[in-house]
Amino acid sequence: MFVKETGGPVDAMWPLVSWVAVLMGRQSNRKDTRMNTTTMYRANVRKVKRHPNAIRADRAAQALAYYRIAALREPGASVETVLSGFLTDLRHYCERMRQDLAALERVAQLNYLKEKN
Repeated sequence: MFVKETGGPVDAMWPLVSWVAVLMGRQSNRKDTRMNTTTMYRANVRKVKRHPNAIRADRAAQALAYYRIAALREPGASVETVLSGFLTDLRHYCERMRQDLAALERVAQLNYLKEKN
């Protein structure tokens, strides 16, 4: 239908190619008008200061989200499954590295109590 009207497959692709070219031109123009070389951009600036414990909890959540996908390969795994799997792997790692996980956990508990108060 459209190929017959324009005369061939190359002509049939022209509207798509021209649309992409226009879109790319708009994007490049937009960058030029928005970017000022004398203005510094800081993406990680927060307007509201967050409590350090909230930041720590977010770091743990990010690590467990990565572990859920990378190690367990189960995007829908429950929090309990992810935590138990991670702690199990951590025990294997401590055994390999000849570290006492129980002693490390006691130190972590003390640090947690200090940070909580």
